[in-house]
Amino acid sequence: MLLLLLVSARAANSQDTISVMNYNLLYYGYYTDFCTYENNNVDVKAQNLHTIINYFRPDVFTVCELGRNASTADHLLNNALNKNDIDFYARAAYTNTANSSIVNMLYYNTNKFGLVSQAIPSNILRDINLYKLYYKAEDLAQTNDTIFLVCIVAHLKAGSTADDQQVRTNMINSMMTYIDYFNYRGNIMFMGDFNMNSSYETAYQQLLYYTNNSDIRFNDPINKPGQWYNNSSMAMYHTQSTRSGSASCFVTGGLDDRYDLILVSNDLLSGNRGFKYIPDSYIAIGQDGQRFNMSLIDPPNYSQPPEIINALYYFSDHLPVVLKLEITENQTTHTSNNFVTKNYFRFNNPVRDVLEIVVNFDDFFKGKITILDLLGNRILSSEINEIHNIINVSDLLPGLFVIMFEAENKIMHVDKFVKI
Repeated sequence: MLLLLLVSARAANSQDTISVMNYNLLYYGYYTDFCTYENNNVDVKAQNLHTIINYFRPDVFTVCELGRNASTADHLLNNALNKNDIDFYARAAYTNTANSSIVNMLYYNTNKFGLVSQAIPSNILRDINLYKLYYKAEDLAQTNDTIFLVCIVAHLKAGSTADDQQVRTNMINSMMTYIDYFNYRGNIMFMGDFNMNSSYETAYQQLLYYTNNSDIRFNDPINKPGQWYNNSSMAMYHTQSTRSGSASCFVTGGLDDRYDLILVSNDLLSGNRGFKYIPDSYIAIGQDGQRFNMSLIDPPNYSQPPEIINALYYFSDHLPVVLKLEITENQTTHTSNNFVTKNYFRFNNPVRDVLEIVVNFDDFFKGKITILDLLGNRILSSEINEIHNIINVSDLLPGLFVIMFEAENKIMHVDKFVKI
């Protein structure tokens, strides 16, 4: 019996399950003339969010509508996540290159994940953020080998006009071009507040049927295409709004929009790269299918414990969406096979303020980047130790420059770029 228990425990530990949550936070830490300190108090919100997080314990938690400033991201981390018996969450770096009043963020369970890198595939209207995590496998110290998970978080343009839809299309096109050019493949999730009324919108179709490369197409895990907005047959999947009647700050009208989604790549459906979506694990928390154009709490909602329903109702006018991933037998996928192809050096050209470089030569990417003028004078040097690197070149005057990558005491690549 003891031997059976030991074997069972080991098997359970090797078949780890990853919980993923995406949530629109409704102006967390950001105040307007209608969302004020009184009706949207950040400390009250933090307590409600902690109730939700403490119950569901997501390993990956991505958010939209976090108020600008890194201090707001820290407030959520310290007051809603790492509280009481929870102390294992960390966050990504704060970004806001689009200078928006609200931003995205990723929080993660450090017992299971580490953050490898992050980037901004698009900053039309708001930053779209890309975060690359590595899984802390049990044998990581021995094998130096693991699997990766990329989370792309977006808050797309709101509105239903043709212009609004075109902005969403531009945001998606910019993102898809970026991840294609920089060769992101494998375990990728695209999540956030899509602000779309149906799956027929051009931006959504571009996600599902990206024409340039079928390797980076996305899928709806629950496969519910169609008209989402104001459609009673979609009631089980609606995520906004949690309130009916009138309410300050909160959008009202009852639940009739499916704005919040998590889409997954082909590899997450197949499990070919170490992570696999668990069928039927995708839900909108608090949604029982009986809320069409009604509030979350009236009629009474028994889909979750009462304290969770109340926390959801008072925290945001959106519902969080969650899914689960399992670790497949193919969890020893080599790092070089997840998102990169051997032997290449890529960078954006022309360049404005940021030089973005992806480099890999037979799995070797640590070295030094040097920028020279056309006379051979060294202008800038930077040590790199990542596959994906960002170098600030805002101080460079416009003109033509040479970029050189050196590794293992030899020059691996030389090229030119234009600073504009």
